[in-house]
Amino acid sequence: MSVWKNIKKSSIGWIKGCAQKVGDVTNSKDSGHFTPQNSNYWIFVTVFFLCIAANRFFYDNPHNTKDLGNLARQISQPITEESREDLVYQRLNDLLHDLKNFEQIDRLKPFLPLRPKILDSVPSTVPLFREHYVLSSSYGNRHHPIHRITRKHFGVDLAAEKDTPIYCTAAGRVAHIGNDPNGHGLHVIISHAYGFSTLYGHMESVAVALGEALDAHDFIGTVGSTGISTGPHLHYEVIKDGNRINPAPSFNIKYEVYSNLKTD
Repeated sequence: MSVWKNIKKSSIGWIKGCAQKVGDVTNSKDSGHFTPQNSNYWIFVTVFFLCIAANRFFYDNPHNTKDLGNLARQISQPITEESREDLVYQRLNDLLHDLKNFEQIDRLKPFLPLRPKILDSVPSTVPLFREHYVLSSSYGNRHHPIHRITRKHFGVDLAAEKDTPIYCTAAGRVAHIGNDPNGHGLHVIISHAYGFSTLYGHMESVAVALGEALDAHDFIGTVGSTGISTGPHLHYEVIKDGNRINPAPSFNIKYEVYSNLKTD
């Protein structure tokens, strides 16, 4: 900076000296005076503008307040652990809202280990203890055991002993309790986040009330054989945005995520 100050000071002194020489002869044709015909004239002009440019470069603020504000907004903020978790949570929210069926769950798998608790709000496990049931009928077309016709089965049947405890597969709220002798018999529907609902049919007893808020894995009733049924079992359905989807791929989601966390 001191070098430029000395140059600036010297230039101003030289300019003052030249100005004294110029006097009234700036329009003269005589190349011996300080006129455009004299090479010193152009040296003076060049140095003068160089001094102005140097002064603006080293001493003036090149940005006004508005420019600095725009610049600050362009600078990326450091990603903290909290902001990273927020980004992951938002990404999972978007994916879960867009999910059409559990065959698309692979889209979520990279993010689930980072926010596994989100699975508490999503049907992601079996409604019975694993050692208490046998899968007796899967989702899809089947020959109905009573009506003797081929028709689509919109859930899965889990054969179990009468009075086997049933647990809700995600946090939610009891949306419906009904008893249809020509269908699912005594049954419960629970609404969950992200457009999910679950149905539990052919129950022997119900241990929840309409409108009750539930946590994941809360006890909701027992296995029975009410309605159209050939024996004690739980008919379990998962509904996503009004469409009944295959629940079987959801049975191991939470188990796999938490098992991987323990081994890491």
